[in-house]
Amino acid sequence: MKLDITEQMLFALLRSALHGTHADATIFAGITSEAWQECSRLSVRQGVMALAWDGLITLPTELQPPKSLKINWWLAVERCEKRYRYYCRVISDLSTFYATHGITAVQLKGVGFANNYPIPSHREGGDIDIFTYSSGLSDREANSLADKLMRGRGIEVDFSHSQKHSMFYYKGIPIENHKKFLNTEIYRTAVSMDILLRKLLRPRLTVLDGKYEVLTPSPDFNTVFLAFHSALGFAMHHLCDWACLLKKQGLKIPEGVTDERFLNMIYALTHLCNRYLGTEVLVMKGGEELAENLLKEMLHPTYNINVPATGKWGILVYKLKRMLHIHRLCDSVMRVSLVKWLWISVIQHVRFPQSIFRRTVS
Repeated sequence: MKLDITEQMLFALLRSALHGTHADATIFAGITSEAWQECSRLSVRQGVMALAWDGLITLPTELQPPKSLKINWWLAVERCEKRYRYYCRVISDLSTFYATHGITAVQLKGVGFANNYPIPSHREGGDIDIFTYSSGLSDREANSLADKLMRGRGIEVDFSHSQKHSMFYYKGIPIENHKKFLNTEIYRTAVSMDILLRKLLRPRLTVLDGKYEVLTPSPDFNTVFLAFHSALGFAMHHLCDWACLLKKQGLKIPEGVTDERFLNMIYALTHLCNRYLGTEVLVMKGGEELAENLLKEMLHPTYNINVPATGKWGILVYKLKRMLHIHRLCDSVMRVSLVKWLWISVIQHVRFPQSIFRRTVS
């Protein structure tokens, strides 16, 4: 796939940021302010705005964007850093609270994984995912107790979003408390992978922001978990996570990962990082076609979350086509039951009928 100039710019900035090198100045010669504006917007959409900034400031002053855009970009980076520090405090406080009640909380990906980045506060995040367990309880009992403790503090716990986790807001931050790591009801590959992830968890102490101690999973866990989640909705920030993992430990596929489709996903992610993010990791042949499909969906998705169709029939047809398209993509990696996929969608729309004709896809 041929990248347009804006995409070339953003990948150049990300390569620079990830490897601590100067961005390739030849790409930025003669770039217009409009192209810089679009590059900025693309970095926001792809969740890599703060990381791209680190590459931007390596450029000679005359090749950098107009001052007004540069100031706004830096202000957004400052907000990202402030948010990161707050997330560190929140997950540390939550982990300490649970520990006083005999529950261990492991922070999955997110703010804990940010330590793998050159500047941790420049990895952008959304919610906080945790896995809770206790030596004296079954995982299910510990998970249930963790939710009960939140309700005891007057915090509403929502179970409607997913069968694999509950969700609540702790000090204003959305927290997903996982019973399982993966959605085993929909994805056939997830059944064996979820069992494997429990074996690979092996929590270790991680210090966030130089002072907050939390538990995070092993690198082997991250290899499987990140690859699986990338397949559910792919963006540049997923690819940057994978690049940081490769830089930290190379490509080490844990024993027990044998599904050919899932291995193809791991190879595809690595091919993309080698090609666009400057990693140099030896990878087996395989996954090239999937890599191309992932890149196209990341930059130019076939179907958007904003429905362009009008009228009830047009909206329904568009959403159905989009759902079948995404199913094909997910099935190419995770062996998805189409019947279950459709059934869950039907149930969701029955529960929330107002979403049926909404011109956005949740």
